Amino acid sequence: MAIILALIVFLLFQLLIQAAGVLGIWLAIVVVPAYFRYLLYLLEARANGRTAPSPGIELFNWVENFWSLFPLVLVSLLIWGGYFLANKYSFAIAAVPGVLILFIFPASMAVLAVTRSPIESLNPAALFVLIKACGRDYLMVPLIIVAMGFLIWTLMILNMPGVLIMAAVMYASILLFTLTGAVLYENGSSIAVDIPPPLEPGAEQLEAELTSARTKVLNHAYGFISRGNRQGGLQHVYDWIGKEADVNAAYRWFFEQMLKWESSEAALVFAQEYLAWLLDRRHDIEAIKLINRCLMEDARFKPLPGTSSAALAAAERQANDELCAYLRR
Repeated sequence: MAIILALIVFLLFQLLIQAAGVLGIWLAIVVVPAYFRYLLYLLEARANGRTAPSPGIELFNWVENFWSLFPLVLVSLLIWGGYFLANKYSFAIAAVPGVLILFIFPASMAVLAVTRSPIESLNPAALFVLIKACGRDYLMVPLIIVAMGFLIWTLMILNMPGVLIMAAVMYASILLFTLTGAVLYENGSSIAVDIPPPLEPGAEQLEAELTSARTKVLNHAYGFISRGNRQGGLQHVYDWIGKEADVNAAYRWFFEQMLKWESSEAALVFAQEYLAWLLDRRHDIEAIKLINRCLMEDARFKPLPGTSSAALAAAERQANDELCAYLRR
């Protein structure tokens, strides 16, 4: 009943468009996309084993359903292309791509309804997967459409009323999308062509992206430092570290990278700030390791004046007498 209701509603709309003259153009801009949108909803419902949806006001919403306008664009291009080839060359030449399009068009619409991606609906790989999954059942769709086309052509030859021909065309389009959805449902093919949800990036990928971002920051800082603006370069690094989730790991990475420069001077100045951060959080073991590493680079290394007592307290807590003696000097 929902399909019959939809057929009657859109048929009445079409009659109104023809009778409205110039205003019918504006009405067609609203109604025709809604009709194609309903066809896709119908295909999607059948592919998921649901009953046919009734036409509703949501069909006229362009914003949230912009993807469903693609069949209208595609059909318009096909009609224009066929007309161009028939006039420029011959009907036989226009019929060759027409037959091919007739074969793959249902698959394209099926992929569009399942994935809601116009680009994916033109992907030959997705079309091949769907047709292969449906097997011989898929052939039934274009064959029945050919039969419906022959019926419509017969009605035109017999000069039947336009409203009857129009109803036959609408019924043929509804049958195309309904039957395509039913074939998908019977073969479970909607799963095969569905776009999988995006996978969360793995740990290795995240680490690589973080390293790349840090390297850009470090190179930018090196540019400042190499031109004599050490404070500006280091501040650029500090600003970045403040944005990281693991500040300690960021400090450690930048320190290790700076030690690879020709001069370790900037790394040792940076280490003083890093040491202050560690001492403020009572990371005694890491703080002592950092001091010893800096002393290996420069035996004159000292913590910042305001952190000397905290460094001495950390060394005392770890019973590092040698370091305590050095820090008391």
